[in-house]
Amino acid sequence: MSFAENCREELIRIRLHSAAERMAQLVGLTLTAGGIRLFSRPSVFYQTESVSVAKHIAALAQTDYSVDCLIERKERESRRRPIYTVKLAGKDSERFLYDTGALAYDEEGAHILSAVPLPVLESDETRRAFLRGCFLGGGTCTDPKRSYHLELLFRADPVQETAVSVLNAFGFHPRTTNRKERVIAYLKEGDDVMGFFALIGASTAALAFENVRVEKDMRNYINRTNNCETANLDKQVIASLKQQSAIRTILSRMALSDLSPGLREAAELRLNHPDATLSELADLAGIRKSGMNHRLIRLMELAENLEGNI
Repeated sequence: MSFAENCREELIRIRLHSAAERMAQLVGLTLTAGGIRLFSRPSVFYQTESVSVAKHIAALAQTDYSVDCLIERKERESRRRPIYTVKLAGKDSERFLYDTGALAYDEEGAHILSAVPLPVLESDETRRAFLRGCFLGGGTCTDPKRSYHLELLFRADPVQETAVSVLNAFGFHPRTTNRKERVIAYLKEGDDVMGFFALIGASTAALAFENVRVEKDMRNYINRTNNCETANLDKQVIASLKQQSAIRTILSRMALSDLSPGLREAAELRLNHPDATLSELADLAGIRKSGMNHRLIRLMELAENLEGNI
């Protein structure tokens, strides 16, 4: 089961304590996964790849409305997973359409799946339930082991705009885009994705997301540290080889006893301890690191002068 599927399973198990929360969640589901059939009497249907979400929609609808529910499974040649269609019809189906925002009338005529009913926005609890429904109906999330990316897909611009304003009110700042016939709001920062799951009640998913993120950050830190240490070690080895070569050049033209005491000590320490760091050589000589570095630089300059006088 994917990370997003685990999230949906957790969200479905959340107990909704009021009719207002149930309605808000149904609104989110309807305006992302819903559609309308207009025959002699309008009816609503939903499409989802999750059988659990399909059953959840039916259970929510039948809790507060007298509607008949039919769930159909359909295999698709182009997709590995089947699609589930939830059809709602019956005595309260038209009232259900109006309450969920699936169908609305104003001076300009009828509107389908294009507006969030105002009661959904009246409290933090209903706003959270609305966002939860949006994720259940039209949400996707990349596995955090690969990247941080969460999307909410909507059927109409006004619904996306309302969802974005709700997210803004909770401190999120989603980006928006269009894809085919859908409008999308998405989050790409790890803190935002984790915070969104915590906001809509998926605390287990939020914790799992954070654990993966901490593990990735630690692994990246270790890799950066190792790369840095390797680079420093490479520089240290190259510097040591250059210093040893310079000292051998000096010895080919003069004796160590001809050098000043400080330079002679530095040359002997470098030849006797080829793998030692600058700090370790300084400790062996009982001087500061800068002092040892100065002596080694003078040895290399001396070797360069000797080679130039050949």
